[in-house]
Amino acid sequence: MLWTGNIFDNLALWLQLISLSWLVWDLTGSAMLSGTAAGLRGLPTLVIGPWAGVIADRMDRRKLVIVAQVFLTAVAVVFAFLVATGTVQVWHAFLYASISAVAFAFIMPARQALIVNTVPPRDLANAFALSAMTVTSNRLIGGILGGLLITTVGIKWNFYVESVAYLITALLLIPMKTPYRQESTARLSSVLANLKDGFVYIWRDNRIILHLIVLSFILNLVFLPIPALLPAYASGVLHAQANVGGYLLAAQGVGGIAATLVIASVGYSAGKGKVGLASLVVGCAAILIMAQSHWLTLSLAMMVFLGLAQTSFIVSNQTLVQSMVPDDLRGRVTSIYMLEFGLGPVA
Repeated sequence: MLWTGNIFDNLALWLQLISLSWLVWDLTGSAMLSGTAAGLRGLPTLVIGPWAGVIADRMDRRKLVIVAQVFLTAVAVVFAFLVATGTVQVWHAFLYASISAVAFAFIMPARQALIVNTVPPRDLANAFALSAMTVTSNRLIGGILGGLLITTVGIKWNFYVESVAYLITALLLIPMKTPYRQESTARLSSVLANLKDGFVYIWRDNRIILHLIVLSFILNLVFLPIPALLPAYASGVLHAQANVGGYLLAAQGVGGIAATLVIASVGYSAGKGKVGLASLVVGCAAILIMAQSHWLTLSLAMMVFLGLAQTSFIVSNQTLVQSMVPDDLRGRVTSIYMLEFGLGPVA
């Protein structure tokens, strides 16, 4: 149920990412404002993220995700109506991005913790690989679907489909069980004490996680802004329509799917740390080559390599982190780790 729900949730996420960036680009013709819309998806995570992790450790994580998904459904319907009636303005898009980011700040640490609460420890690497597949496959599906909807029936349908995907996610989580959830002691202390415990654990008790967070910061600073810039890149550099931006995003998804299939099938013969470092190098090289490319075929190939590198890094890093963290601190540590994902859109 969790894995299937993640498929629909990530479909909604990628539809929103490509559609919102393209909508702002269409309204303003400004790459800066298009990037700002994506950046607003990250700012609330930086502020709310650690507190959301505390809440994820103090309450039922499954119910927390369900409530947030229903909230996102309602917000997406309202925004789709604004687009459909032609009354949408740039500030509406910025507000929509910000509100969505607040909800995702609560969803992300709880959902990552739910993966560990659902599968036995020996299967964590496979579980995170399959979870990453829901992200990478929707880069492919969401990219193609988003581009096709924009160029055929209109961008408003992107947001209606997004709202339906959020609702399906919430419904799928209702019957889900969490057999590996341990009894939380977070409620025995204050919220502030809970927050402090998460930072102390990373800074003093387990510095390896701190090092992994630094590496994740590098990846998110360099890799994550790319999808938000694709509308401007497709139009301004490749002189193409919105569907080409979707195809570039889909190519990244192809690389990501390949990475998850390899990891889920053969594991980490070279070690998770080495795979992560190699992935950073390959991904940075792909971005540098793409920056010089005016040839669609080369750009598509580099997006495949970028997806391969990004997914390989994320799965290896997340598996290392989650295998070290006690369940009582999982939400807090995960939320601090995922602050890096908030920095990516800001970049």
